[in-house]
Amino acid sequence: MSKRRSTKQNRRLSTTRQRRQQHLLDVKVRARRASARRLQKGFLVLSLLLILLSLLGAGLFGAQRLLNSLFFTNPDYAVHSVEVTSDGDLERDAVLRAAQIEDGANIFSINLSAVEDRLRALAQVEEVDVQRLLPDKLVIVIQERRPIAWIASADANKTGFNYDGAFLMDRRGIVLQPKGSAPEYMTLPVIIGVDLKKVTVGQPIDSDPVKAALELIRECPEMLQSRFQIATIDVSKEYSLVVTDKQRSLVTFSPDDLTDQVRRLAMLLSYCDKNSKELQSANLMAERNIPVVFNEPAVSVASPSPQPVAQPTSSPQPQAQPIVRRALPVTRSAHKAEKADKSASANKNTHKKTKSSEIKPFNG
Repeated sequence: MSKRRSTKQNRRLSTTRQRRQQHLLDVKVRARRASARRLQKGFLVLSLLLILLSLLGAGLFGAQRLLNSLFFTNPDYAVHSVEVTSDGDLERDAVLRAAQIEDGANIFSINLSAVEDRLRALAQVEEVDVQRLLPDKLVIVIQERRPIAWIASADANKTGFNYDGAFLMDRRGIVLQPKGSAPEYMTLPVIIGVDLKKVTVGQPIDSDPVKAALELIRECPEMLQSRFQIATIDVSKEYSLVVTDKQRSLVTFSPDDLTDQVRRLAMLLSYCDKNSKELQSANLMAERNIPVVFNEPAVSVASPSPQPVAQPTSSPQPQAQPIVRRALPVTRSAHKAEKADKSASANKNTHKKTKSSEIKPFNG
């Protein structure tokens, strides 16, 4: 009897299937609770973000209203004065029209970068700077383009250079329209051999020989100072630059490696100064054994004065006494003329005109 009772007490109340179902129910309940907690947290975070965004928007709106009331809509900051400073001939009215600045506009609402871009679009303007001076003033400082050379057609050296039909060019190759005949422009170098039909005012010239000529014009004053002043540059031949200076010396350059060629020219000019020679022509396209022609210096010759004939002083007569008095100084001048004749005969081997020596190679 005792064994049967113990067996009934140890028997399980639920089966394995029931326990599995109970476990699944517990898992589902816990998952639902976790999902609800996550939804609550997400809603809380979203609410906080909405509150923060609302506060931020309200702050920005208030700040904008404050800035407008203090600066952008404040009549104290309306533009009433525009100061224009230019180092050239550009007129103030043309600058204001190009800048498109309205009178009375708010000084903070003006885009300075846009104004500078509009002014740089003018052909005469190279650099521009626009600044605000509170409360109601704008300052525009303009640096105009400075021409450094003339450009002319290929037949300019044959028919004579006409300034009215030529154009100016700045250091960047921008073509400029000359206004009048300014004296400072008449001494600028002339680049000959440019097709003027392809030239547009305000636009750069897209030509390699012209660019090389501009580079040569920029480098010569820096490296040679006043020893070689360019008068004309012939670019009609694309493979060479034929340069004539103000002393009528003819120098041929290659469009490539201009810096080295200018250095060789500096050595050549130093050689001419040390040996008292005058350069007539040189071809710097050759790196060694440069063909050079020199001019011999001119020698001035004093021409002998004609020897006056002294009047006879013998057998004076009463009516000839005045003639004898006039003959005395004539006799003295005849003596001086005789001395001048002797000095002229001693220098009879000198010549007045110049000679061109033969072509000699110059080792640069």
